[in-house]
Amino acid sequence: MAQPLRRSAEALVEASRLAPAPPPSDAVNGMESARDLLKRFEKLAKKGGTFSTNPEVKPYVFYGTQHLSMAQVIEDNLWKFDLSTMSRNVLDHLKTHHDDQALVEMTQSSLAAKFGCSQSKVSRAISQLSRHNFTWKERRGVYRVHPLYAYRWGSVKQRRLVKSLEKVLLEHEIVIPTVRNEATR
Repeated sequence: MAQPLRRSAEALVEASRLAPAPPPSDAVNGMESARDLLKRFEKLAKKGGTFSTNPEVKPYVFYGTQHLSMAQVIEDNLWKFDLSTMSRNVLDHLKTHHDDQALVEMTQSSLAAKFGCSQSKVSRAISQLSRHNFTWKERRGVYRVHPLYAYRWGSVKQRRLVKSLEKVLLEHEIVIPTVRNEATR
């Protein structure tokens, strides 16, 4: 039979009564003594409480006024960017092949070979993505994909990376274009 995740405090007190209690001592290195801990368990048992070794579940929170991730908003409005097919292919490649710093090691010639097209077509696709700030060149053969698009919203990796790249991200803001009405064209 499987052990329950939570045990009642009374069961813990009963189990501790079987073993001899250690001599009273003061807290060592900020830790309470076993006797103090036993007293706290007895007090908890009298109140009918339970004891759990599982960490406390934190409530679900989100930041900002909308309950959406930036990646989800961009993904929903990706059609407004009017990206070429090659740009979408390169963007998908960037999104799936980046490391935990949102960096992708790639060359235009290697992407051209992968997609079976010319290097100039890949170059135009990367320029289009750069104009919309989805990616930018860090150094030769290394591109950074925008972390607000690349990572799942609120993940530890995304928060850490956004914090470290705060100034750079302010320069490379992704702005969703507005769609012009056909009558105004």
